[in-house]
Amino acid sequence: MLRLFAIIFLVILSYIANAQLPAGSGKIYSPDGRSILTLSVSKDSTMFFSVARDGKTYIDTARISLYFEGDNHNAVNPAKISDTKYYKVRDTLRSPLWERAVQKNHYNELVMKFKSGKRLVSLRIRAYDQGFATGFDIADAEQKKVDDYHTTYHWTNSGIFHLFDSKTEDGYSSILGKDRSTAIAPLLTLSTVDTLVALTAEGANYEFFTRAKLRLDNFSVTIGQNGLYKIGNYNTPWHCVIFADNANDFIEGKYIIRSVTRAASGDYKWVKPGKVYRHIGNKDADFATENVKRSIDFASRMRFQYLLLDNGWYGTGYENEFDPNSNPTTTVSTLDLPEAIRYAKLKGVGILLYFNKTAFSNFSSDSVLTVYSKMGVRGVKLGFFKNRSQLDNVLASRIITKCASLGMVVNVHDEYRSTGIERLYPNLLTSEGLRGNEYLDNTGNHTTVLPFVRYMVGPADYTICYEPADTSRLGLKTTKAHQLALSVILFSPLQHIFWYGSPEWYSNELEAELFKTIPTVWDDYKLIDGFPRRYMSLARRKGDTWYVASITGLAKKSFSFPLSTLTKRRCSVTVYEDGDAPNSIKKTSFVAAPTDTLSTSLRLNSGSVMVIKPVK
Repeated sequence: MLRLFAIIFLVILSYIANAQLPAGSGKIYSPDGRSILTLSVSKDSTMFFSVARDGKTYIDTARISLYFEGDNHNAVNPAKISDTKYYKVRDTLRSPLWERAVQKNHYNELVMKFKSGKRLVSLRIRAYDQGFATGFDIADAEQKKVDDYHTTYHWTNSGIFHLFDSKTEDGYSSILGKDRSTAIAPLLTLSTVDTLVALTAEGANYEFFTRAKLRLDNFSVTIGQNGLYKIGNYNTPWHCVIFADNANDFIEGKYIIRSVTRAASGDYKWVKPGKVYRHIGNKDADFATENVKRSIDFASRMRFQYLLLDNGWYGTGYENEFDPNSNPTTTVSTLDLPEAIRYAKLKGVGILLYFNKTAFSNFSSDSVLTVYSKMGVRGVKLGFFKNRSQLDNVLASRIITKCASLGMVVNVHDEYRSTGIERLYPNLLTSEGLRGNEYLDNTGNHTTVLPFVRYMVGPADYTICYEPADTSRLGLKTTKAHQLALSVILFSPLQHIFWYGSPEWYSNELEAELFKTIPTVWDDYKLIDGFPRRYMSLARRKGDTWYVASITGLAKKSFSFPLSTLTKRRCSVTVYEDGDAPNSIKKTSFVAAPTDTLSTSLRLNSGSVMVIKPVK
């Protein structure tokens, strides 16, 4: 490692005109004072910082690099600093569409401006109680493209290993921290010799390359993008690290991704979250109007807010969704879409429509969306947005913006994943970007890691499946109570349920009654207990009702907690858990006092849900 100057960063900057740093001489503290980011300059005049928590150094070297096209020098150059400012922010983030309606948003921020010719680059460094983030504001009269933008963090704990995702639908693999590999953000880092839990992620990636690349080598993690927009003024994506020495503080840090994102302008009160039933088929006859009405009836009976017409309803049908000639402005001959929309409205159900990216690449997305908006369609699901180029993300942003102007909600599928931008685009209710339940062989080993990785950066559409009451048609590797619990643990304002199921499968009211009442957006949440690939127990509140959901991976686990941790009131408790018979649900109810301890004991790949309501 490069030899450090023996002088502190403040002294270095004192020779630079107009430079000012806050008290603490080159240090940025988290609001709680427990974390310290110490800025330094190395022998080759490169700026870097270290990160310590409670006196222990976790990252000894974090370097930020920004190279513009045609330049061969790092724009982050201490000798080029023209100004520094320090900000103390203590406010809140608010939205009725999130998993916490009111979120504390506290951080300390240092902004350093680097001037180079006609270009002004502002580096922002923010310190939070649960992590930190860095990003750039760029004002560039020359309109040069960013050729390479990356940040490298070197972890001091040699016992770390990484859970990483190289392709979004492959699930998560693990490697030792010393080994080399490549991945995509976000990346989970765990320690075998300490209690460290850390996530490396990107935030506020509006129209750039959303799948930030990661390089892993010798306990270093490098996150970066290249080929960013060639425009005059813009913000780079933020590079964020959420870290803690316990799972509860770590989960609390997920708001950081939204904190670095711009807030929406305009009124989005019309955005309606909800549960979705998917109407599927692989031939035109499956989309006959009478079949669609049958699905609408089922969605209404289950108190779902939406029905999705998935692949196969438009153009030349199911087999031809990648055909550029499959016209998205026409339905298959068996479907009377205006009649289906009319019928759905009578039943209190909104219609969502699926479109392959191919359709919007060959037909005007604005024109197509306007046509269906006038018919009364409430939203769209976008398929096969890979985000392997900026074109995908630019197209997605344009569609999301157009849908907002038309009063339509959006769900983006396949490799597209959120970076907190649902704060800027509230009608973007969810996205995929994970190995969802369409892969029926997913086990609790997978679902218990999702809250610590994918769901840390935004809502995700897991497409929950559910077995029928009479038999096991789908061959799921997790139990029915596990699937019930996923609808609480895995946050998605648009929550698809019964992904492969047919309406006639669910005639047993007890088997599916919980799905009728589970909300999809929440007022608050609390972690009961959890660890990646082992178990997860999470409490969510809507109004005065708490839902406590627990799942296990490939091991048994018991959970217990005092009711007083959630409420001081006497409550009725309804528990849904796996029954004694195979593929069944058991329901029990009782009244509990605040001094009581509630508990559940789960076998592997199992789950339970407690519904806790105050006794009036």
